[in-house]
Amino acid sequence: MKTFIKWFIYSTVVVAAFCHHALQAKEYQKELEGAWRGELVLQEGVSIALGINVDNGQLTLDSPNQGMFDHQPTKFSVKGNKIEFTDTSLKASYQGALNDGQLEGTFTQGKERSITMHKLTQEDKARLTYEAAYKGDLPVSENSSLPLQVNIAVVHDGYIATLDSPAQQSFGIPLTDVHIDNNTLSFKSPMIQASFNGKKTTEGYEGTFKQGQEFPLTFKKSGSDDKQASTPTPELGKHGAAVAIIDQDDIKTQFYGEHDHNTQYEIGSVTKTMVAYLLAHAVVNESTALDTSINKFWPQAPDTVTLGQLATHHSGLPRLPENLLSKADQTDPYAHFGQSELESALAEVEPGANNYEYSNFGYGLLAESLAKSAEKPFPELLNDVVFETFSMPDTYVATRKENTSGSLSKGHNVLGDVVPHWHFQSLAGAGAVVSTLSDMANYTKALMRKGAEGDATVEQLLTPQENIEGCCQQALGWLISEDENGKAYAWHNGQTAGFSSFIGFYLDGSRAVVMLNAQSIPVNDEAIKRLTQNAGNQ
Repeated sequence: MKTFIKWFIYSTVVVAAFCHHALQAKEYQKELEGAWRGELVLQEGVSIALGINVDNGQLTLDSPNQGMFDHQPTKFSVKGNKIEFTDTSLKASYQGALNDGQLEGTFTQGKERSITMHKLTQEDKARLTYEAAYKGDLPVSENSSLPLQVNIAVVHDGYIATLDSPAQQSFGIPLTDVHIDNNTLSFKSPMIQASFNGKKTTEGYEGTFKQGQEFPLTFKKSGSDDKQASTPTPELGKHGAAVAIIDQDDIKTQFYGEHDHNTQYEIGSVTKTMVAYLLAHAVVNESTALDTSINKFWPQAPDTVTLGQLATHHSGLPRLPENLLSKADQTDPYAHFGQSELESALAEVEPGANNYEYSNFGYGLLAESLAKSAEKPFPELLNDVVFETFSMPDTYVATRKENTSGSLSKGHNVLGDVVPHWHFQSLAGAGAVVSTLSDMANYTKALMRKGAEGDATVEQLLTPQENIEGCCQQALGWLISEDENGKAYAWHNGQTAGFSSFIGFYLDGSRAVVMLNAQSIPVNDEAIKRLTQNAGNQ
């Protein structure tokens, strides 16, 4: 009898515990039901809203600032107080748990980022009527306008808004002090030193956009009538350009406007190919290695990042240092960033996963690391190893305004306005080189010749290191693609506030294109067309 009583008491405890957990699970399930929103900080001063919707055990994702709603992840789990999901198309994952009414977790997309979400209240949901894209056309001349789009997302007790300027290839510009209701729309953008104030009319929110000067502008909620004026796509060479087509020993050049062989251009990120050459040269000469940690040169830096990862954009470092934007001059954004700023950034950075993430931060760091290894300033190192080797007498690293050459063309933005030139300090490896068509043609021809001769440095440079899904292969600096006939070519492009550039060549040395343009517009399509045409017959 005593044994039975003991068993009965024990079983009662088990049943009670089971019921308690079942009840608790139901309570969690009820609490998780609803729309959750949070601020996903991409880097200092740059955020977007991220949402998770739980409805009767089903889960969908929202990224309102990017126009994504009710996206179904590849896999998800809602169990107890925890939510998890992975999505192959977004290459993203999330793990979170309820904690005191908040959903606290980690969102991973190349890099791990902490995010806290709050469930939208009835008052928050009432404001969803304002969650939308608002389109406007900023008049820039009598015949054209610049399309702008404000993306407003609702979060608990507020909004997160971003600004897109598609014609300028600028997306996700952060907005602050956002206010919107049935009467007014207003916001500020410290990043581009702009603001807008408008009142609701039958046409939309009519008001004034200020950025140096005032412009009339109306933002209309995206909907059934989305017809919008657009800025005509500028043509190559409208403000001057230079193109070289290299067919083995034959070179054909074309100049636009009053430009000639002596005209200099900012080549932007094509600079990265030269930094990559420095690395390949150092590896072949055994002064360093691809798996060398940057911690060797920067004691405050993470010890998990290597030179090879920097050169292939697989370091987990963000596109830009978090401490760049707060003190940046909009017209010359890299000029202030010196070694002390770089060291501070390295002390604070937490690298994400070693997935592909294009990083100007990474290439600036790579250049400075190689300079430390060689015990030379980066401009001097680049001059000794690249400019002199490849016969580039009119090429230099733009580090100081007072050293700007008189042969440097004026740069123009997408609207055709003249903009200031860019200058660099510790991020010079990201895009500081200024060059001419003749020098860039010499650079390209020499790379092709060295490749054909089996030069060890060029072989190291152009050996694919990583695959970039849906694109190409990543070598050191260079991207390796194939044309429609399966022939491989290496390429890289560049863009600053006032210039765009492209360099590409077939790995068999049969053909190359160099394109330098004095306006910040995309030139990839035109350059690749000129590179690959008739390639199958060569």
